[in-house]
Amino acid sequence: MKRILKTVCVLLAAVLLGAACLPAAALDEDDKVIVAFGDSITASGAWFSEAEKEFGIKVINKGVGGENSSDGRKRLSNVLAAKPDVVVLSFGMNDAALDMAKYVPLKTYKENMEYMVDEMQKRGIKVILLIVNPIGETPYYTRHDKTVFEPYGGANAFFFQYVKAGRVLAKKKHLTLIDMYQPLYDTGKWNDYLSDGVHPNKKGYAMFAEAFKQALYRLDLGDVNGDGVLDAFDYMMAKAAVLGTYDTGKRRVYADANEDGVLDAFDYMLIKLVVMGQYALR
Repeated sequence: MKRILKTVCVLLAAVLLGAACLPAAALDEDDKVIVAFGDSITASGAWFSEAEKEFGIKVINKGVGGENSSDGRKRLSNVLAAKPDVVVLSFGMNDAALDMAKYVPLKTYKENMEYMVDEMQKRGIKVILLIVNPIGETPYYTRHDKTVFEPYGGANAFFFQYVKAGRVLAKKKHLTLIDMYQPLYDTGKWNDYLSDGVHPNKKGYAMFAEAFKQALYRLDLGDVNGDGVLDAFDYMMAKAAVLGTYDTGKRRVYADANEDGVLDAFDYMLIKLVVMGQYALR
């Protein structure tokens, strides 16, 4: 996809910067190189195909069935070679398969995931961390040894350790998080959203798809001019929009930093705090 660079001299410049011209390299959704990187839940492509249609984007599918985080770490270079702007990272289900050769101890899982995130972030890649659904234990035990998981309270309780590790990593590294475990768990009937105790069915993938679309919005929160960087220009544009001296156009949703549906002083103050390093939007 061709990246289109636009240079605009906005009214904001005249108001706040003495008529200086502000360069805005507009990185729209259809310009972004997005890679989905994970196991079979990613490899199916089902959770991002709807977003491709809605946003007019193309997601490069780097999901491989049966892989754990150690496998992912080994082929990270292949993902980086695609020069992505955004990577959706999702491992953990196979790591937590305690009774199988794919099992990865929790400590190693944490190390693998943090290593991959660090390598991507140092290259300026934005990372969305996808935590997948709970395990449906009845069908899961048709393929796994139930007795191995009993000391931990069952397979789902054991897997939840990996879920918690993902949440901690997302907070530590300021990642955009798609946490599908919690909303499905909260239904109390998550098996209704799964096909085999592990993989979502059509209804489950529909929930994943909606969460991914929302994550793409959250990924750019505060980036009012769409240049991929949250800086003072964004703060000034948001403030000018609130004052009625600048029209954010389709970027209005990204200027609404607190996601309350209203563009007001709270939004540009949040953006200012982020620019100053005193607050994180994600």
